[in-house]
Amino acid sequence: MFGCDCTMTAMAYAALAYVLYKIFRGIYIIVYPYMIATPVDLHQLAGNAKWAAITGSTDGIGKQYAIELGERGFNLLLISRTKSKLESVKEEILKKCSKNIEIDIVAYDFKNANLDDYKKEVLPALEKRDVGILINNVGLAYDYADQLHHLDLQRNADIVIVNTVPVSVLTAAIIPQMLKRNAGVIVNISSGAAYAKMPYFSIYSSTKAYINHFTNILRSEYANTGLTIQTVCPFMVLTNMAAPMIETGIMTQSEVKMMSVNVKDFVHSAVRTIGIMPETTGCLSHQIQAAMFGLPEFALDYILKFQTKKFSAVALIQREKAAKQQ
Repeated sequence: MFGCDCTMTAMAYAALAYVLYKIFRGIYIIVYPYMIATPVDLHQLAGNAKWAAITGSTDGIGKQYAIELGERGFNLLLISRTKSKLESVKEEILKKCSKNIEIDIVAYDFKNANLDDYKKEVLPALEKRDVGILINNVGLAYDYADQLHHLDLQRNADIVIVNTVPVSVLTAAIIPQMLKRNAGVIVNISSGAAYAKMPYFSIYSSTKAYINHFTNILRSEYANTGLTIQTVCPFMVLTNMAAPMIETGIMTQSEVKMMSVNVKDFVHSAVRTIGIMPETTGCLSHQIQAAMFGLPEFALDYILKFQTKKFSAVALIQREKAAKQQ
């Protein structure tokens, strides 16, 4: 009987310790990186390598990372699909940037997963430069949420390819030169959608979970090598990818305004967490939103059921619109 009491007491203390750990950790990841920590010198983390490479760099988060890193004195290698947009962004950054930097561009459609094309068109641009920072930002989402069998098959395939292949290939390609310097920064842009089983966003949410899992494994593989490998999981940022949320009725303008941040503020905050937080939402307001995903799974699933009803109603409207246009 005495032994049983001791066991129950130990289990109670263990449960209490776990709850306290979760509470204090939740407070820590909200308060420390955004209110207390001093930003790390990115040039030091990069091993004084002069170049930063950014995918999906013609708008939104990718473009703003380019601007932010250019202002910090890094030469920029911009990689995105459309050459004309790349040239426009290049000129814009050169005019605005207070630093004397070089900017080169590579036009590549990341829907193309052919490794031979990567080797011809993308990888040589990385290999011939001393790249200290790689921002794997390129991504693709749905035009609107719906059940899997209603979604366009090609769109599904493109989301899987764009959201998983570039981050995998480019990370593997850049690591050797970073290991030679025992320094380098890799930032993989994921999404808050990776934190839950998101109904009506099945493939998108799953591909973002892949990025989280992949990057977490890399941090273990390359621990104590001098590499800084970070996952950034933003929620709503005011970019082109956010626009369909309003257009399709998933969110109202007031909801978007309440829950989102502008892209300049978001990236400025996210860059300041490099070398401080291995995984982050990128900004204080998003970190607070992410706390909800620390709820027990049954509670989170219950909450998501209400959102699923809204997704279902919006999806039906969008299908009816598409049918009328045919």
